[in-house]
Amino acid sequence: MHPQNILKTFAALSVVLMLSNAGNSNAQQVEEITEPALESSSEEIKNSSDTENAQNILDNKIDNERDANRNLFSLSQLRQNYLLPFSYASSPSNGNLDGVDAQEFDHFEAKYQISIRTPLWLQEDDMSGIHFGFTAVSFWQIYNDETSKPFRETNYEPEVFYQFNSKLMLMGYRFNLFRIGLNHMSNGQDGLKSRSWNRIVATALFSDENTAYYLSTWYRLPEDDKESELDPLGDDNPDINDYYGRVELGFGYKLGPMFLYSRIRNNLSFDDNRSGITIDATYPISKRYDVLIQYFNGYGDSLIDYNRHQQRISLGVQLRFL
Repeated sequence: MHPQNILKTFAALSVVLMLSNAGNSNAQQVEEITEPALESSSEEIKNSSDTENAQNILDNKIDNERDANRNLFSLSQLRQNYLLPFSYASSPSNGNLDGVDAQEFDHFEAKYQISIRTPLWLQEDDMSGIHFGFTAVSFWQIYNDETSKPFRETNYEPEVFYQFNSKLMLMGYRFNLFRIGLNHMSNGQDGLKSRSWNRIVATALFSDENTAYYLSTWYRLPEDDKESELDPLGDDNPDINDYYGRVELGFGYKLGPMFLYSRIRNNLSFDDNRSGITIDATYPISKRYDVLIQYFNGYGDSLIDYNRHQQRISLGVQLRFL
């Protein structure tokens, strides 16, 4: 071969080897950069998934409610369901009973609450959708033989609401649901004994492994003023927001087998602030039932007593709520 051709061939091979080495080096650099990035991304996805699937105080309740929604013959609990046969009230009124003086009422009575809900329309997750709920709470003078053991007061609360469920995480807490709907509350009486109002209520619920929080607020739908006290039309209780409140904050905490649950309503007034606080403590006695001790202090213990300060301590049993 001619020497000049040998030199040309050698030069060409040198160029090919340089390009090959550069390609291998770049590939190695890309591989070194890409592998940690992929590992980091994979770890972030795993951590996000682990956070969403972390154990939560409301997991069992939500799973059971989902199963109930899928069962066409089942109802689920909206609020607590309990029977408190021993309930002491500091100042029970005689609002609903004609011919019975307040002094004839016993301070000891029974209190019970029934609260259920059923879906009207559900989305694919079998939880979000439109629901109907109904709650009734009664105050029964069961130990009062002199007045024939009457029901002193019963409050009825039907409602229709839209509920959106999620597993969104915010600052370490799971955003469980948002709910908004129309709520009616009444004691089913007429004339001077009638108490009722209609509200649009919005609620947000958050939780983690051992605690749960909710915040509710409402807008009262306006009513016309009564032309007279006995007028069947018009507003029965125009100042109820000032006593019953405009917002409610709830807090629940799991302490071993016990569960502590408190909620406070407030009227958000700086000039004449009023509240109503309830504290519940439960302890399981079976898979289905808990012992319940309940304490109330403030306004809004019942509709007939919405503007009457009351203290109440009660003991009984409730259906397992959480």
